[in-house]
Amino acid sequence: MRILKRKRLFMAGILILILLFTLVSTTGCGSGTAADSQKEQVKVGLLVPYTGVFASCGQDITRGMELYLDEVGWQTAGKEIKLIREDTEMNGQVGLQKARRLVESERVDILTGVVSSTVAYAIRDYVVGNKTPFIISNAGATGLTREKGSRYIFRVSFANGQYEYPLGTYSYDKLKIRKAVVMAPDYAAGHEKADGFMDGFRAAGGKVVQEIYPKLGTTDFGPYLAQVKDADAVWAHFSGSDSIRFVKQYAEYGLKAKMPLLGSGDLLDESSLPSQGDAAVGVLTALHYSAVLNTPENKKFVNSYRAKYGEDPNMFAEQGYVAARVIVEALEACRDDVKDTEKLLDCIRKVEFNAPRGPFRFEQATQNVVFNTYIRRTEKRDGILVNAVIETIPDVADRWTPQK
Repeated sequence: MRILKRKRLFMAGILILILLFTLVSTTGCGSGTAADSQKEQVKVGLLVPYTGVFASCGQDITRGMELYLDEVGWQTAGKEIKLIREDTEMNGQVGLQKARRLVESERVDILTGVVSSTVAYAIRDYVVGNKTPFIISNAGATGLTREKGSRYIFRVSFANGQYEYPLGTYSYDKLKIRKAVVMAPDYAAGHEKADGFMDGFRAAGGKVVQEIYPKLGTTDFGPYLAQVKDADAVWAHFSGSDSIRFVKQYAEYGLKAKMPLLGSGDLLDESSLPSQGDAAVGVLTALHYSAVLNTPENKKFVNSYRAKYGEDPNMFAEQGYVAARVIVEALEACRDDVKDTEKLLDCIRKVEFNAPRGPFRFEQATQNVVFNTYIRRTEKRDGILVNAVIETIPDVADRWTPQK
């Protein structure tokens, strides 16, 4: 009996030791403490293209967002920020499928990103129907902050035509251009941006003598350049790899020597300048950002971006950076009310700060961004191409306002 009793006591002691060891192992090892593992998360869904003609734009937006989230330690208001990325493939239906997955499977609290206006329009009704806050970080689809606007949709980038319109008036008033040819890709954003320039140019008194819309992804612009009529200047909008081919071919075709080239800032984005080379020198563009803006906020941003990625930021990276800051500041303002969608929308609407581009705020009536528009001339400084700011047009909002 004594031997049996001792065996039982011995086995009980072994079981207690095993339990204690298990408890220590589960609380002391792994990715963090028990408190860390229970930390509340805020999920942000990022929809951008990682393949196709605008893949570089999607990558730059992602980099900008991650840079700002690094600065705040990927947390705000005591909550961890989880960024979930999806490739829209520049396709409306694919973008809609990915948005559904992020909202229904991942249960994200906020959607952001979207480069293509076509994708932005494709997911609009789904986002609004599911009452998901959507902060556009590039797509300039004008209708989304106009007739198709919603309290669930914000934009930190631009409405198509927002910085093109001021260049139209500037071209007539300051550059004394009277006749212009317009060229842009044949899709939603191309037409909307062209309309912005033409509206401003015509309102000032200018005449558009020709409009040419090549297919998105055109590799040989020769047949289109051969059609260009005589004018005082050509205005163009192309982005990504299209912009590199167009600017180089415009110069190679001999048109640059005959007619000045003007464009949207996308045409001479910092990421494209090295490939465009001297063909870009002297071209005037309008945009809400330049990497050589002389402000404390931009110097800090550029230095941090260079340190992390080994190159200068561009408009897309800056827009990603700004989108991330808007999200973080809104979450900080809401704190314990993050899951209350109406309160979160109100917090987003009120965000204001000095961004790398300059003053940032939302126009309350449309929830579209208000920014400075910079007239830029591409120059070579110490062998490096930069977009030098030659004039600043402050507080530019989308010129359209909704009917009461």
